[in-house]
Amino acid sequence: MQYYTVVGDSYEDAVRKAREQYGDGIRIHSRRDYTTGGGFFSRKKTKCEVVCYLAKKEKKTVNESDISEFAEEAKTPDPSTLSPEERLDTEIFRKKSNPEAEAMLDKNHITDPLRSKLLESFPEDGDVSMIMSERLLSTVGIDYDKQVHPKHFVVFVGPTGSGKTTTLAKVAYLFSQSDKSVGIITLDSYRTGAFEQMSAFGNALSIPVLQAGAEDELIKATERFSWKDMIFIDTMGLSPKDKELNLKLHGMLSLLDRDRTDFILTVSASMKEEDILDQYSSYSQFSPSSLAVTKLDETETIGNVLSFSYKVSVPMLFFTDGQKVPDDISKASGTLLLEHMKGFGLDMKRFRKQVSLS
Repeated sequence: MQYYTVVGDSYEDAVRKAREQYGDGIRIHSRRDYTTGGGFFSRKKTKCEVVCYLAKKEKKTVNESDISEFAEEAKTPDPSTLSPEERLDTEIFRKKSNPEAEAMLDKNHITDPLRSKLLESFPEDGDVSMIMSERLLSTVGIDYDKQVHPKHFVVFVGPTGSGKTTTLAKVAYLFSQSDKSVGIITLDSYRTGAFEQMSAFGNALSIPVLQAGAEDELIKATERFSWKDMIFIDTMGLSPKDKELNLKLHGMLSLLDRDRTDFILTVSASMKEEDILDQYSSYSQFSPSSLAVTKLDETETIGNVLSFSYKVSVPMLFFTDGQKVPDDISKASGTLLLEHMKGFGLDMKRFRKQVSLS
């Protein structure tokens, strides 16, 4: 299936442009809102990028008038009759992809629609690594705003084994060190030792921990922590087959003020993109605002996560690369992103190793 990317000043403007360019048969695959500008001489502008595709048309009986109409449309236009914009558009779509750029994306397991976006109108000349790095940084989402201005409730959701509990403890400690008073509530009363594990983290980090196994207990726990700047909430891992547990978690989290709540989805960097998408279906009901990418130490590239992040329009917030608490965590950044991609810019891992040995 061919994907097309269109940018407008708003979602409605982007959809209108897409329909004007590709017809009424387009279907919206995903959207991404972002801002541009904001330098010394320019103001920030809000933009919306939509990724769309053409829906398959139903088969119908073709008569002679249709055939003559199709034949007329199939005629190759005289280049001299095309406008500069039409000629440019034709050249872009006929242009062959850059083999070196294609190889970089293959090596990092980057798939559509991110792949098509990065290869769009790729120049024939220039440093491919530098061009691709710049495109990647300007395309993928990093939630810098939430790193500085978090909401009151921060709920971590994700499958069992994704590093959810450990990552929550690390993030809670990070904010506690930036003059934020924090508390932790765990809803996981199903996994053996879940509360004991979180309590151990809390004691080591001087962060109070409460457990809530039912809705009334959650209300009491939030009231006890009402004076805190931030309340971190750990949840149980979900299974698509366990409808009862899913409904219980949904019911408990519905008690929180949605305008004051952020949902962070933990995603293991060592998983295949299709597996991440399957797991995401269990948590899409909460509309995660950002991603905590875990287990970077278990993979050589995060192209699978970047493809997933772009496809579902959920930016990255934190990276973790080990089990040490409160260490082995970093705020997501362009530098760290490129560091975990093959062939993109400076190999910081090798550089740090050389410095440590010198």
